[in-house]
Amino acid sequence: MAKIIPKRTTLLQKLAYILKPFVVYMVVKTVIMFLLAVVIPSLPIAGIAEWVEHNSQQLSAVVNGVASMAAAGFLLNVFLVEASTTGEIDIDQSIPGQFVSFVKTDLTGARTVRKAVGLVLCVLLGITASLALNILVELASAAMGGSKTQILDSEKYEVVESIQYSVPVWLGIVLYGIISPIVEEMVFRGVLYSRIKKFYSVTKAVVFSALLFGAFHANLPQFLYGAAMGVLIALCYEYAGCFAAPVLMHMSANIFIFLISGLTAWTAFLITPVWFVFFAALSAGLLWGIVQCFYAISPSVQ
Repeated sequence: MAKIIPKRTTLLQKLAYILKPFVVYMVVKTVIMFLLAVVIPSLPIAGIAEWVEHNSQQLSAVVNGVASMAAAGFLLNVFLVEASTTGEIDIDQSIPGQFVSFVKTDLTGARTVRKAVGLVLCVLLGITASLALNILVELASAAMGGSKTQILDSEKYEVVESIQYSVPVWLGIVLYGIISPIVEEMVFRGVLYSRIKKFYSVTKAVVFSALLFGAFHANLPQFLYGAAMGVLIALCYEYAGCFAAPVLMHMSANIFIFLISGLTAWTAFLITPVWFVFFAALSAGLLWGIVQCFYAISPSVQ
């Protein structure tokens, strides 16, 4: 007999269905991080404990990246089911094989030139939106009479920031520019956003997934920034109907901010309302361009 799944009608049933993958991801990630934190200093290597203590921040960044990838692996099948809205999944393939096929289909397909233009616009949107939001945060902090970290809390933010920027540039690009965007987009847009849309409007799905994305970062500055970026990334995903779009936007935003973070003398002159308006308007124009590119490929996206 076919398996009968009862219809989810109550708020609790819906929330359980939506949030279960996120809870699984967080539990698995936390367990793996804990195990690595215990195992690595205990390795039978001379001086390993001293090396771990001396490189604790860099090691924390790497452990977080490894744990994130491993935890995402537990959601891979769920992601494929939720994100594969067109075509068919070859169930004779392994899960990794299905994922590779999904990526190929997502990046190619009909009208690849127009899709390529749209994806380039997603990359540019990540840069302009991240600049606009960072300028806004700095302007708000200055208006309140303090620095970003003084006004927006955040001892925890300072710890996170020190860990992020303790790694070499190449490793930072790998961890924060490649691994983090792919994993987080799988969890928050590929799975959570897709599941929320099954019960609620696009607007509610965009807002709710963005708030979860902001809360995931666990400190006030990154919550505000993450929630705002989460809205734009979800809109990008919705209009593009292509998973590569939010991933590329997320990647470009992370890499750009990571690379310019130390250039305070170069970026100081940008902290003005004029530049905020400029980059915000440019971001709106890029989002409009993305809509036009992908709407021409698949009007049903709208």
